[in-house]
Amino acid sequence: MARTEYFEIEAKSALNRVQHMGFNWSLNPYQGCFHSCVYCFARAHAKLADRDPGAGFSGRVGVKVNAPELLRRELSRPGWKRETVAFGTATDPYQPIEGRYRLTRRCLEAFRDYRTPIGLITKGTMVIRDIDVLLELASRAKTTVAFSVPTIDEAVWARTEPGTPPPAKRLKVLKALVEAGIEAGVGMAPILPGLSDSPRQLEATVAAAADAGACFLWANIVYLKPGTKEHFMEFLAREYPHLVPRYRGMFPGAYAPPAVKTPLVQRVDELRRRFGVGDRHGWRAQPPEEPRQLDLAV
Repeated sequence: MARTEYFEIEAKSALNRVQHMGFNWSLNPYQGCFHSCVYCFARAHAKLADRDPGAGFSGRVGVKVNAPELLRRELSRPGWKRETVAFGTATDPYQPIEGRYRLTRRCLEAFRDYRTPIGLITKGTMVIRDIDVLLELASRAKTTVAFSVPTIDEAVWARTEPGTPPPAKRLKVLKALVEAGIEAGVGMAPILPGLSDSPRQLEATVAAAADAGACFLWANIVYLKPGTKEHFMEFLAREYPHLVPRYRGMFPGAYAPPAVKTPLVQRVDELRRRFGVGDRHGWRAQPPEEPRQLDLAV
């Protein structure tokens, strides 16, 4: 991977209004992402904003240094209805630079103070640092943490998500969060046809999520909007050229046809039920009476 350049941004707002997504608000303290996932749907957003959706997406990462202050101002408005905020939709809130700027932690503190529910999604293991704030927030408002784990196949992971922590480490942190009392689960997305969709791969990933104590699991197939599509197809041509004709036929537009997507999602749902993911009848979002020391090594 090439060296990543970081630059500071004075944002005009923290919360983004969202339509047709199942939630009304999102928050992204960073612009671009070190993780360099070849399939990232946010590359399409970069293209729409006239930013480089290719190498520049991970090569130049913007840091919205005033995001926590803006967020507090927006959450304190009389008209704020404490709607759920999707945290980390277009860039990972726990990419490495968060260790320096701590924007995500400061935003979590704002959500805690203003009792605002969140759904956070990440591939980063640094989330364990903020377990104290997440527990405080969870005691005041609905809080979920979804770990993006498309597959535990390490060969596929290494090629498609070169800047991310290994899937096994993500699941180890997930387990620690759940045992501490935080509602955490797995998003198996995106699943890549021909790369991570074999019955063996799907079963292994769901089984690993169950072993980690995932409170929920959902899955989706990759989608390839302009910006993402060009970058991903270049990756396929370089690493898996035999799959290029299949993807060209499967994705005349951005989305795979239902005949491809529906059976795959159904298979994962069957596996989820088989392994009992989310079947935690006695589970409650509260810490144990005597918290134990966690050996994370992440």
